Amino acid sequence: MNTVTVIGGGPAGYVAAITAAQQGSNVILIERKNLGGTCLNEGCMPTKALLESAARFEQVKNAYHFGIRVKDDVAEIDWPQVQRYKNSITEKLVQGIHFLMKKNKIQVITGEAEFISSQRIQVKTTAGVEEIQTDKVIIATGSESASLPFAPFDDWVIDSRQAMTLSEIPSSLLIIGGGVIGCEFASIYSRMGSKVTIVEMEDHLLPGEDPDVVSFLERALKKSGVSIYCGSSLSRIDKGDREAMIETKKEGLKELKPDKILVAIGRKPSVAGMNLEKIGVSFDERKGIHVDEYMQTNIPGIYACGDVIGGIQLAHVGFHEGRTAARNACGGREMANLQVVPRCIYTYPEVASVGLNEKQAKERYGDIRTGQFSFAANGKALISGEAAGKVKVIVEPQFNEIVGITIVGPHATELIGQGAIMMQAEMTAESMESFIAAHPTLSEAIHEALLSVSGQQIHA
Repeated sequence: MNTVTVIGGGPAGYVAAITAAQQGSNVILIERKNLGGTCLNEGCMPTKALLESAARFEQVKNAYHFGIRVKDDVAEIDWPQVQRYKNSITEKLVQGIHFLMKKNKIQVITGEAEFISSQRIQVKTTAGVEEIQTDKVIIATGSESASLPFAPFDDWVIDSRQAMTLSEIPSSLLIIGGGVIGCEFASIYSRMGSKVTIVEMEDHLLPGEDPDVVSFLERALKKSGVSIYCGSSLSRIDKGDREAMIETKKEGLKELKPDKILVAIGRKPSVAGMNLEKIGVSFDERKGIHVDEYMQTNIPGIYACGDVIGGIQLAHVGFHEGRTAARNACGGREMANLQVVPRCIYTYPEVASVGLNEKQAKERYGDIRTGQFSFAANGKALISGEAAGKVKVIVEPQFNEIVGITIVGPHATELIGQGAIMMQAEMTAESMESFIAAHPTLSEAIHEALLSVSGQQIHA
């Protein structure tokens, strides 16, 4: 029987393990910490739990808009209970992964994996050292927070993992990096009472997304009291006096004394400690392990997937890459298809997109067509009290195929699934004109945006 050893139990790794087991292989999964990886334990899930608590708090504070009065008009955050709620979600999900391992008869070993050869792996566990002989290997060791050379992580300069486990809500929080992680934590802590400042080197938050769409998020963050400095950077810090100096585009040097500094400048692949050099696996400490379209490294029989190969570092991309790597490790010949990947940012308002943004589409196709529809004209958005935002669709000129959809507004991260299906099916704007959207729903906004491409919008 073919033996497949998976190193790393995060989204890419555990999916690869399950897929290989389903293909009839004997599967060993090595994980040094907790199953579920960063996503379940220190990233996606706990962050979204904190965002949900922040959203509920905001809803309670503004319940009077819906004719509901909170007793004595007071709402308070029980931070220990927020942490317990977050931890309970994580624990339940991790238990689910353990159940899946048992169900699929996957042997799980907790320890540090190191290659002896391309088919021999040494695992250091609490009980000692164990050696594994294997036919194929899938590396899925994930990524870790990138740090600034002059600002190593400690109890003041923190990473995203530490930001989720603070003993109390910081009175002030300086966030370095206005990408997905930075903006999500700004949404969490600004709504929970922290004075938040974001410093981003690019000209707008969420670089890579449409600036006109991001502007809705920037306005909402400012309304929550967040100070935003784009085209700016952290110049230096003084850990003794807990002072930070930022170089701003408009005001020059500005001194801040934040309670905490969250460095959210991205993540780097976790490639250290596996002895990859010894067996000749090609990798780069910044870009990760090099793989081909079949997720195979330069060494036959060794595959890699997920954040450790760089690229698009998203859990759902890891799922896809993990399945692809496992099928190929079990004798298949499948290519990873990353043409249609939804990008979701769980801020307030939410931002989600799939395909090209307007700038990218113009560079590729030239004279593109766009359609837009505002949630301010959507009945369901008005009812929910979340009318800020819009849907924007991008159509290429030759066949009128939908090549990009961006949504900012209520439940954008759920709605973008419709856009992903349209693009996966290579639908055109015309093919969607006769589509009937349920009323009243938020998804009507997508249909209206598509109608606006040809000037047939109804409710604008």
